[in-house]
Amino acid sequence: MYLKFRSKAVFQPVLLVYFLVLVSCADYQEENEPVLDWQNLELSEGWQKGKINAEGIDPEKLDDAVEQVKALEGFYGIGIIYKGRLVIEEYSFGDKDTQFPVWSVTKSFISALFGQMIDQGLLKDEFISIDEFFPELTDETKKSITVSQLLTMTSGIQDDLSYMYSANPSDYILNFDLGFSPGSWWAYTSAGTHILSIILNKKTNKTANDYAMEHLFSKIGITNYKWEADQQGNHNGGYGLYITLQDMLRFGHLFLQEGKSADQEIISPVWVNKSTEKWINFNSSDGYGYLWWTTQINGEHVYYAAGYGGQYIMVVPTRALVIAATSSSQPVPGYGNDLRSIILNEIVTSFSVPIDN
Repeated sequence: MYLKFRSKAVFQPVLLVYFLVLVSCADYQEENEPVLDWQNLELSEGWQKGKINAEGIDPEKLDDAVEQVKALEGFYGIGIIYKGRLVIEEYSFGDKDTQFPVWSVTKSFISALFGQMIDQGLLKDEFISIDEFFPELTDETKKSITVSQLLTMTSGIQDDLSYMYSANPSDYILNFDLGFSPGSWWAYTSAGTHILSIILNKKTNKTANDYAMEHLFSKIGITNYKWEADQQGNHNGGYGLYITLQDMLRFGHLFLQEGKSADQEIISPVWVNKSTEKWINFNSSDGYGYLWWTTQINGEHVYYAAGYGGQYIMVVPTRALVIAATSSSQPVPGYGNDLRSIILNEIVTSFSVPIDN
């Protein structure tokens, strides 16, 4: 039995729909790309571009998820590196050269600098007490606070962002009563992490910015940035870094590569793994490391730097994946949670676990 069309008016639209379907399928046809050594890239070089229909990517799911992110009010930019290639770079504000304020993402950079100080033998370890750096302390409890407690937000130091305007920030912060006994609880505090920046300055005779430029930023190609400093010249340990989206990805990829760039160790793999481990347990999935947040997706370990308003650097080692997002500093209520949910539940799951992982 043959199906007969009554006229060309019917036949032509059917052909058009058929043609559009074929074109759509061709757009998403899987492509094989040469394999990069994504665990050992030279991070100071530019990113190679990848295709969203490459092997291991669900292009339709990824495209839909990225469109969901772009539709959020407050979205600025998103970049995704998969197996060493830049597969997504989208902006609604700014471009690849824009210095975005990443707020508390700054804290994860401070954590990395402390790892380097320990790697270089400038600090014995992170369990040293802060009285070594602040001999003027007389309160025995405050003297017992350790660097590790500052890194895990368990120091008891209360938060007050006015330290940036104080003539003596360390005195301003350390003169407050503690909110709890060190090590007994968890409470978010930018003031506490600024103490880390001051300690770095005291120990190295360099600001966090100068030390980072010598030992971290210059090693992975980060040059287009700025970092706010307090009244004494200490760069803000709690927030204040302005950086490009691509450089956020570089920093995340350094951790994906376990601290090395083209066989040069920038941060020891011991510190990379220790700092992104779940030291503070919030629930069965979520926790906190050394100024990194941690979570799980389908049992896979994910860690990320997070800043006010929806600034993220997310690393998913099992999927060879790094995602960075920047957002407005005046977010719509619920925006940050919506962005995080789409990234974790839709974007990450658009990528498969590499067979050679």
